[in-house]
Amino acid sequence: MYVIDLIFLIFSSGSLFYFLKTQIIKVTENHLIVSYQFLPFSKKVLLNDINGFKQIPKPVKYSKGFEKPQTIYTIFETFIILKNKNDLKTYALDDFEFNEVRKLVEKIKRREGKLEVKKLTTVEFIFQNFSIILFLIICLILVLGLSNALINNS
Repeated sequence: MYVIDLIFLIFSSGSLFYFLKTQIIKVTENHLIVSYQFLPFSKKVLLNDINGFKQIPKPVKYSKGFEKPQTIYTIFETFIILKNKNDLKTYALDDFEFNEVRKLVEKIKRREGKLEVKKLTTVEFIFQNFSIILFLIICLILVLGLSNALINNS
């Protein structure tokens, strides 16, 4: 029983770590903000301090059964190159999003176009984040159930 509890604890801790490590990128009229979805930490950079962007695909190997492992590129390490030679590293952008954010930042720096910000209503926020909310509810139920079982069996 303790082995199963330990395995559950390791996998749930790892999942929680990667879940909390989820980053989001926001672009405003003057700043690019890299923050964590569920943590209060963020890095705010002036758009004028950005020299460029660089993205490096990270190889991921997978295999089906006993076949030879194949390499695909689904994880991208993105560097935001700053004028003070400090690079800001993030995994928040895939290939398409990288190009769109790069174009948007360059347009805003050149003062082309307008940046329209739409505030989400509560219903729209819940609808857009429904999968995350559902995942959190399921995890909460599993943790409460396991905790209850551990306390009652002790």
